[in-house]
Amino acid sequence: MLTATLVDHVLDTPFEAFPAHVVEDGRLRLIDALSCTVGGARVPSNLAALGLARSAGGNPQATVLLHGDRLPLATTAMLNALNCRAFDFEVTGPEAEGANAGKMVGHVCSTTEPTAFSVAEHVRASGKELLAAVILGGDIGARIAVADRFEFDKCFEVCGTANAFGAAALAGRLLGANHDQLHNAFGILVNMIGGSFQSLWDGVDTFKLPGALAAQNAVTAVQMAMAGFTGIREPLESPQGYFALFGNNPTPANAALDLGTLYYSKGMHKLHPSCYGIHNPMECALEIVRNNTIDPAAIERVTLDVPPNRIKHFLNQPMHATDAQPRALFSIPFGVANVLLRGSSEIEHYTEGFIHQPELIALTEKVTLVPSLPMDVGNHAGTLTVYMKDGTSFSASREVPLGWAENPVGPEMVRDKYWRNLSFAGSIPNDNASHALDLLERLESVDDVSEIAALLVA
Repeated sequence: MLTATLVDHVLDTPFEAFPAHVVEDGRLRLIDALSCTVGGARVPSNLAALGLARSAGGNPQATVLLHGDRLPLATTAMLNALNCRAFDFEVTGPEAEGANAGKMVGHVCSTTEPTAFSVAEHVRASGKELLAAVILGGDIGARIAVADRFEFDKCFEVCGTANAFGAAALAGRLLGANHDQLHNAFGILVNMIGGSFQSLWDGVDTFKLPGALAAQNAVTAVQMAMAGFTGIREPLESPQGYFALFGNNPTPANAALDLGTLYYSKGMHKLHPSCYGIHNPMECALEIVRNNTIDPAAIERVTLDVPPNRIKHFLNQPMHATDAQPRALFSIPFGVANVLLRGSSEIEHYTEGFIHQPELIALTEKVTLVPSLPMDVGNHAGTLTVYMKDGTSFSASREVPLGWAENPVGPEMVRDKYWRNLSFAGSIPNDNASHALDLLERLESVDDVSEIAALLVA
């Protein structure tokens, strides 16, 4: 059965089985995700969640990064995952390869990496054990995702479903679950998953909640299973199991294709905050402002040529003065207008002090998407044209955003992103941040990763 096959894969694969490039992929994903976890720790809605957790208290089992609070493990995993997704800036994927190449995975890393780090700190795991958990958890989460057909308007939010199985897999491995216990944990987890993409349309804080609850529920499911609680006997393929209830024309066998031969490990490392669907328009805008002198007040209108499926889409919404911060993360007009107005795309541009600037709000209203490109050019393709009041215009086109699977960025850009996030957070001494990065770079020789957690607090 599929569940047993995946459990065997998680618990029986030794670190030595991973090719060197897979280990490096896992390391870069961890560096990226942990930096975003620190960078996102002071978003107001996340501080509200932290306040609730502080009021509840509990066993001091793991560390909320940046803040330094030590809270129960499941709660800490949830909070770190919530912070990781705060600016939709974290590494995405890991991308599917081999027979499943090109299929949508989404934001598995936003759950698996913070969960792996929280659990590894709790059990004082070695760096090798942490890397193995990151690799295998991401592999399982991605495989569950590509075993279904992804559609924004039909699916449950995949961060609240597939991510949870990846997080449970790595939590089971790190906590020392046996095969029956991890199998039971998957069966328990089927009763704890869900999520809605409506949050992206509404521009509300709950966009990051499914992945964060996936972290919390995954840890809880494993802990319950290890305490003797039993779950659905065949969690994935039974008549009322995962794929039957949560699937959208699923093909469960896809989850096991190339299993143990190909590890889904390559992260897609974003260079800008916000949804990846906004990055090509933003990069077009960046090209225009770098090569030309643009007076934002002299802009008449802006058009973005896109495939027709981008028109009735959550990304095609302007920013209003009454909108909350998440709207900015999922609005092409905001992303384009922000670059045209400010000349760059920085983390702070997506905070309360920047998103409601009147000139920016007005400029978003001038950005229009035009369905003029054929569907076969791909979802990300677009041509941005800025029309000035004096009759001149400037254009730029892109097909694939930086960091996407077909256009990867190098390790040096991931390390630069680490420092962008740590600098934005602003409270961790540079010596500590540098030492933490050094330990992440040589994780294989680290005996106890809790040392890293102690460095990534203010």
